[in-house]
Amino acid sequence: MVAQASPAEAAAVTKFTPRGKLQRQPNFLIVMVDEMRYAPVYETQAMERWRRKSLKNINNLRRRGFEFNNHHVMSVACAPSRASIFTGQYPSLHGVSQTSGAAKSSIEEDMYWLDPASVPTMGHYFRAAGYETLYKGKWHVSDADLYQPGSYQPLPSYNQQGRPVKTLEDIYVETGMLEQYGFTGFIGPEPHGSSPLNSGSSGPNGTGRDQVYAQWGAEQIKRLRSSDKPWLLVTSFVNPHDITLWGNITLATQQFYLQQQLNNSSVPEDLFDSRFEESLNESLKSKPTAQASYRDIYPSAFQPTQNNKGYQRFYYQLQAEVDQHVGKVMGALRNSSGKMQRDTVVIFLSDHGDMLGAHGGLHQKWHCAYDEIIKVPFIFHNKTLFPAADGTDTPTSHADLIPTMLGLAGVNQKKVRRKLRETHTQVRRLPGRDLSPLLLGERSAAQYRQPVYFMTDDQVTRGMENIAVNQTYYRPVVQPGHVETVIAQLATGSRGELEQWKYSRYFDNPDFWSSPGQKDIFTLIDGPVGKPGTKSATTTVKTEPLADQVEVYNVSQDPTEMSNLAADPASADTIAQLRILLEEQIKLKRLTPTRQKRDPGPPGGIGV
Repeated sequence: MVAQASPAEAAAVTKFTPRGKLQRQPNFLIVMVDEMRYAPVYETQAMERWRRKSLKNINNLRRRGFEFNNHHVMSVACAPSRASIFTGQYPSLHGVSQTSGAAKSSIEEDMYWLDPASVPTMGHYFRAAGYETLYKGKWHVSDADLYQPGSYQPLPSYNQQGRPVKTLEDIYVETGMLEQYGFTGFIGPEPHGSSPLNSGSSGPNGTGRDQVYAQWGAEQIKRLRSSDKPWLLVTSFVNPHDITLWGNITLATQQFYLQQQLNNSSVPEDLFDSRFEESLNESLKSKPTAQASYRDIYPSAFQPTQNNKGYQRFYYQLQAEVDQHVGKVMGALRNSSGKMQRDTVVIFLSDHGDMLGAHGGLHQKWHCAYDEIIKVPFIFHNKTLFPAADGTDTPTSHADLIPTMLGLAGVNQKKVRRKLRETHTQVRRLPGRDLSPLLLGERSAAQYRQPVYFMTDDQVTRGMENIAVNQTYYRPVVQPGHVETVIAQLATGSRGELEQWKYSRYFDNPDFWSSPGQKDIFTLIDGPVGKPGTKSATTTVKTEPLADQVEVYNVSQDPTEMSNLAADPASADTIAQLRILLEEQIKLKRLTPTRQKRDPGPPGGIGV
């Protein structure tokens, strides 16, 4: 268990000084959703009107908040992104590079979770600064479930109808599965897997975990009204992640409550303009080969999914669904004292977006870096600090979250890192920026116009369980399929105005070979898995990584990212500049662990 800092210890790392309208050390309420993208440019005016009417609670955050309209995730998919958000570091350092599901279970050797004594989390930083730190809802950074004895079946905290069971919830609270990660109050199991009761809102009659998470969040805010210390509360929702449940099989079996959620839905039929159709019908021939490979393998790794109006409308209906739960949490804050409202900074964010069939029929969030998955909403809300809507188009990243929160709280990063080195092995400088001077009007947005970096090593289709729905093995997505990206604003306009560019390198990463850095062996068994008899198999051995592939977009001129300029002679100078910027970002932000020398141990299997 991570001990709460004493007043003296907290004072050693924190010296809060009033700054403008920020007169007291703030509380933080993080409201997090899953799979919600920033509105793409091809949404229609009908969709814009729908957003204004149906996402009232999120819009209320904007009306008295500061929105970062050009904000990007650090990594994908769920686990790598969330571990990055809550450590402020990239997967190269914290190690959570893979997402469980498809070909991987949460317990196999190629699934890496955050070690509690390695990279400190947001909870650790703020506990060291004297904050009370609490977590409610989806985590997906470590394997935080309790398992039933002799199995890998998570212990539920609800009955067969999905209703909470207090005795089971109390077991999770008393066990404190996130205490070693700096947070109190987590109740599992994680909302992940094939059970409808573990969905956001797709259980029987539309039940799910989000309504419970909203209740927990609201109750926790009520309890915090009597707190005598600053606090940090995370309320983390599932939706619109339930879009990943929609497909031919789940619709046919009606295991989940999916199509029914569209009954009486106000989501318009007229969702997208012609630019989406162009993207939907894209051949991907000019794009890195991993994209078409992922598209073609998706029906086997997950399930066949028709890219129709029902599918698209369901995604937005889920946003309206989670907006109501955001409203319940915010209602608890509004019903608190004026002081608590003034002293609480609300932060709204999403872990990543969703392709929703764009770019040739891509689904979910793997093997690419399009805006649909890496550009997400990011809002700071406080009625005193932001009496009217404000914002910026300067590129920002989830890497900036923890430094900005520490800046607002008056926590000295160097001093708190020194304290955390007593309990953690990988305490490194945070690669993100402190944006608090921008939020408080002390500096201009132009002073933060640096490149941002994105990376992913998530290989969701490679693992011990790469078995399709027809019970045959499928090949993983082809290499090069690891991605790292730089987003930068450059003065390339016809009159020297700034334009936004995106440069992505797709590469074959030897660190994720079967024998890292040496060789990669993959065996594919032919024929149905459950059919008796002898099987044939093909084994492929690779000792050299495949050549890199590149994609480049001038996003200002090509906001739907259709024209890959990687081989465009007219863009050669800019591409060379972007390549240098990516190399610089890698050195600054793609940190790697400080390794301890391994004890070789006795020879052979002695002592094993």
